[in-house]
Amino acid sequence: MSIAATIIRDEHRALASVIKGLQFLIQEIQNRGQKPDFALLQAIVSYVEQFPDKLHHPKEDQYLFPALRLRYPASATDLDILQDEHERGAAVTTRVVETLREYAADPARFEAFAQAVDDYANFHWSHMHREENVILPLAEAHLTPQDWTQINAAFKSNSDPLVGINTQREFRELFRRLVNIIPAPYGLGAEHR
Repeated sequence: MSIAATIIRDEHRALASVIKGLQFLIQEIQNRGQKPDFALLQAIVSYVEQFPDKLHHPKEDQYLFPALRLRYPASATDLDILQDEHERGAAVTTRVVETLREYAADPARFEAFAQAVDDYANFHWSHMHREENVILPLAEAHLTPQDWTQINAAFKSNSDPLVGINTQREFRELFRRLVNIIPAPYGLGAEHR
């Protein structure tokens, strides 16, 4: 397995953890009447706003996808779908950002925020599934060592706030908080009653 493929999978796991954490917090508000922690919700939304669309997806679009198109043209349909999702993903993220702002100002906007998060989660589960189960295996089968050298260098420069070498303090704290709140199997928090 290439370094880049490992990094992509690690970044997907980090994003999945954040999404699961956000969904858990929404369930706690919805089902248990938990008071919303807007500082935590904003930190989560900042992560999803900053990392996937601004660092992760551009590296795939600039390095991995063109190399695979060249080496295995039959991947074009799946790559087109993923690149289209990369373009549409910003709008899905913006909806989460906007509905959180609305919810913070007006508690009656909770359902709109919860729906935006659900839409965001479903969008990313499908997207990550296609990348990991279709594109990465094709890339590992068809790309040359020279292709991987360039792709690996690009992805090694990523500084995902949760998994990268240049981890930012506030995102380390966010991840720590999420892991300690969320019950197993996604976190270390107490068993959910």
